Amino acid sequence: MLKTDKSAGPEAIEVLPDPVSLIESMRAVGYTTETAVADLLDNSISAGASFIQIEYDATHEPFVSILDNGRGMDASELTDAMRHGSRNPVESRAENDLGRFGLGLKTASLSQCRKLTVISKKNSEIHARCWDLDFVKTTQRWMVVVPEAEMLRQLPLFGALLEQESGTLVVWQALDKLMAGSATPIEEMKSRMEGLHHHLSFVFHRFSKKEDRIPAIGIFVNGVKLDVLDPFLKENSFTQPLEGQDIRIAGESITVQPYVLPHLSHLSSDQAQLAGGLDSLRNNQGFYIYRNRRLVIWGTWFRLVPKEEFFKLTRVQVDIPNSLDHLWSLDIKKSSASPPDTIRNRLRDLIPHFANVSKMTITYPGRKHKSQTVFHPFWDRIETSHGMFRYQINTDHPSIKSLAETLHKNDQKTLQHILDLLSAALPLESIYSDMCSDRRAEKVSDQQGEIRDIASKMMAVTGLSLDVVLKLDPVGRFPQFHDVIRKELS
Repeated sequence: MLKTDKSAGPEAIEVLPDPVSLIESMRAVGYTTETAVADLLDNSISAGASFIQIEYDATHEPFVSILDNGRGMDASELTDAMRHGSRNPVESRAENDLGRFGLGLKTASLSQCRKLTVISKKNSEIHARCWDLDFVKTTQRWMVVVPEAEMLRQLPLFGALLEQESGTLVVWQALDKLMAGSATPIEEMKSRMEGLHHHLSFVFHRFSKKEDRIPAIGIFVNGVKLDVLDPFLKENSFTQPLEGQDIRIAGESITVQPYVLPHLSHLSSDQAQLAGGLDSLRNNQGFYIYRNRRLVIWGTWFRLVPKEEFFKLTRVQVDIPNSLDHLWSLDIKKSSASPPDTIRNRLRDLIPHFANVSKMTITYPGRKHKSQTVFHPFWDRIETSHGMFRYQINTDHPSIKSLAETLHKNDQKTLQHILDLLSAALPLESIYSDMCSDRRAEKVSDQQGEIRDIASKMMAVTGLSLDVVLKLDPVGRFPQFHDVIRKELS
């Protein structure tokens, strides 16, 4: 028979998690090496660092170390930072704080290694703490080790920390996850770290350069400074910023700024690679969500619209404050977020405003400015009364007109007949398929020479001047090459 004491209230039993089981489970939360290092950079930036140095090596004992010159921590602050769940995620944070759950330092690091050492310098004092999973396994308790001074002197970049006024050094050792199954540690380390520089350059690109009044942060990976990989290509004069909007919710502001990228014909080979990344332009269109200027998620429409050919040049910068984390369902790794319905609906309403500009940029590349000199296309798009369309060769193109003027009337009719046949035989389906795959992006580096040769042939065939030829299709589509063509053909 079940016995209860109604006057005493419910009985409560404290159930403590087994440290070994929980830590080993948390190691499988899903960090990659790149996202794990990025999580540690969040802490350095939140600590006000202006310089961050990342080093890794496997020549002897493999290690990864991250040193910053931020505010540093005293003994109690460091001990608290080593506690799992050191901050309640629902508590308010400083405006520029990139942290969230109080787990990043531990979960990110221990997802890659079995030994995490953190040394911090503040007010000329140095303190260190270490999570050693073998020690936890032996003691069966949530115990951090206080390393001895001699052990600290052997750590990479410790000497550099001593020379700083303040800062924090994080060192990963016993890299069982990072180096799992490696027969040759040096090659394995090189392989695992191959994408780190690019990932950090992309995620932290707004920190790598001065923005408004916020100074740039120097971030280095094995001595190489991060690039500024701006997914909006704002330095390209053909990038079109469209009218933005502020969305107010819960007393906070979400800033939305759409951009339409230049057509591929106006991109250098490096810019084309950045615009398409390892995938295609089509896969990288959509919203780019920034939390306190740190890129969190990118290349998605949140299922508001499908990824279409005419949207592939469209990217929308969305800045959210950390005070709205609870609405965006931000995950522990800060690599996934999903907007609530109120924000989704506002974002959906914005899409039609930039859809037409994106379509025009793809359909008519090189016509960004209304004041641009008259452009003579080689093909005309003809719309019928039934909403259908077709393409036909523009017989008013100077190249064709100059040829026709040299022919007799019968030969002119033959030429017109051939042009009609070419227009009718245009393989639209195949062209559309190739355009969707963005295979043309691979040829960007070769286009300058091709366009120069075309311009030379047009001058020879038509007798037109170089100034006129530069206005004609297809040469007129590539104004970025015109200065070089003038020097080579003048």
